[in-house]
Amino acid sequence: MGLDPYSQAIVNVINASGVVPFNRFHPVAARAEILKLRAPRPDPPVHPMAAVSEETIPAPDGDIKVRILRPRLAMSGKPMGAVIYLHGGGFFAGGLDETDLIVRQIALEADVVVFNVEYHLSPEVKFPVAVNDAYAALEWVVAQAARLGVDPARLVLAGDSAGANLVIVTSLQARDRGGPAVAMQVTIYPSLDLRARPPYPSRERHGGGDLFLIGDDIEWMLDHYFTTRDEGNDWRASPILASSFAKLPPALVVTASHDPLVDEGKLYADRLTEAGVATEYACFEGTIHGFVSMAAVIPSGAQAMKLICDRIKGATQ
Repeated sequence: MGLDPYSQAIVNVINASGVVPFNRFHPVAARAEILKLRAPRPDPPVHPMAAVSEETIPAPDGDIKVRILRPRLAMSGKPMGAVIYLHGGGFFAGGLDETDLIVRQIALEADVVVFNVEYHLSPEVKFPVAVNDAYAALEWVVAQAARLGVDPARLVLAGDSAGANLVIVTSLQARDRGGPAVAMQVTIYPSLDLRARPPYPSRERHGGGDLFLIGDDIEWMLDHYFTTRDEGNDWRASPILASSFAKLPPALVVTASHDPLVDEGKLYADRLTEAGVATEYACFEGTIHGFVSMAAVIPSGAQAMKLICDRIKGATQ
């Protein structure tokens, strides 16, 4: 099966934009180029919130910002479920505004408070700073749960692409450190193997240059994320290298058939299942990396968002 017409239209627009390949730019310049492709944020928002606020989270390598989205005001004595969301962007791009549509929809349709985390980006910082930020966010939300009106026993980690990598690493760290507990992990087209050009067939099949995410750009991103490329052998960078996946939170793994990373996502889902972790794997056919963030124009993205919201709601209500 080839690309569906909606995904193909997006690929055509991106390829004609001059934004890709990213490796022609410095990462900071590439961020600005990527923003040119972003549709204007709807005003008023498609998914209105009862309250939106921002706070600062202390992290080992410097404070980070979190945007807190509340679909409704919690009733006294009845805390809400929560989602910590970690955005994608190859560790060098992405942020709170870029993921605003996704996290608003999750908050409203899953009826949860969403903590959208703005972790440090490369090349200004290097691995493992983003890893430290993600775990610090988990600890902070749990420590502040009573004040924030959320139930730490109903806390989901969710993220896409690079953010999904951080979700998996944070889940592993929480298991190994004895907490905080995570009720579910939602990983959307996760990046699991950051070693130099790992030999996954989907990397060869879909990373050649015609689609949104290409192999040379992946390598360029990681050149800026790491101080030295041998850091990719660390399981905190490449969580597929973890020694065990037992006792991790139940998982939803979402992938796209025409994504260079699809084989990694499927391998992760298989490893979880083999380790006895309740796992749902959903590969959406005929679409590309990033399709969930394009749900307004790619129908499979809207279908994936419905699945994500339904499963989060089931884990947090």
